[in-house]
Amino acid sequence: MTAARQFWVGSYTSSMGGSSEGIGAVLVRDGSLEFAGVAAEVSSPSFLANGIVPGLVYATDESNGRVEAFRRTADTTLEALGGQVTTGAAGASPCHISVTADRLYVANYGSGAVDVFPVLEDGRIGPLETTFAGIGSGPHPAQEGPHAHATLVIESTVAGRTILSADLGSDQIHVHRLVDDELARVSSASLPPGTGPRDFAVAPDGRIFVLGELSGAIIEIDGDGRMLRSGQAVASPVAGDHLAALAIDAAGVYLYTGLRGSNRIAVVDSRTLTPVVDLPCGGEWPRHLVLSGDLVHVANERSSTIASFRIDPATGIPEQFGPAVDVPTPTYLLAVA
Repeated sequence: MTAARQFWVGSYTSSMGGSSEGIGAVLVRDGSLEFAGVAAEVSSPSFLANGIVPGLVYATDESNGRVEAFRRTADTTLEALGGQVTTGAAGASPCHISVTADRLYVANYGSGAVDVFPVLEDGRIGPLETTFAGIGSGPHPAQEGPHAHATLVIESTVAGRTILSADLGSDQIHVHRLVDDELARVSSASLPPGTGPRDFAVAPDGRIFVLGELSGAIIEIDGDGRMLRSGQAVASPVAGDHLAALAIDAAGVYLYTGLRGSNRIAVVDSRTLTPVVDLPCGGEWPRHLVLSGDLVHVANERSSTIASFRIDPATGIPEQFGPAVDVPTPTYLLAVA
């Protein structure tokens, strides 16, 4: 895994109670990070995704229920290309985007819907193409209704394009397939009640893992969303923790996640789904983390910091080096393509 030289930073602005002014830029110098300021002013761009064409970046505006497109204009700046409203508008709370050459797949936490938008030739976002409503609920207080939280695109020469969506509110993985350029929801698979499926991670060998935000589980599923096996992220759970972000190393051996509440990073052996270690995240409320070469960078939302760790290749255990860098209310880290 090649180390990134720069990251775009998703964040919360005042529209979501944060201190950021939009998408930030962070430079990497000898492994250490340096905040380079605001790349584009936009309301609460909490999740970012690279376009297929280098230089294009897509962002959710979680507060206003929109998805926005940007184009890189210089090393640390982006220009706005416009966007579209998602299903439910201001109540939709879009929180995740998956990108293909021709479409965006947007998970809306608030409305529970998964929206599909066309990507136009110039990278702009076309009008809403279709939407898939969320249904159901779960036993946890945070599961009062459907909460779509992430999508995953799987390309196959046999099955074509499959899009999985994780519904945190109903403990379901929905399966969509693209046939003759039409997307349809073909099935749904249930996870244990109270799991709260939040994020996906795919190993180099194709294994698919799902993070249970509410139960603390890490679950391996098949391409139809069905559970194959399950384990816990930490040996010593802390009541009230909410897990966030799931990443796997280039060798497909170690999984990494953040524990919001107890403010820890957890390392899990993907082969056995057993905990390896947990350690302080270097800040407060680890909203996102990203692997980059032998480093892991953690976006600590509530302390407005990004902490960097160097990973021991033999054990997979990260160790923090240097002080955390001040970055306003970071929620997502995206390596610049």
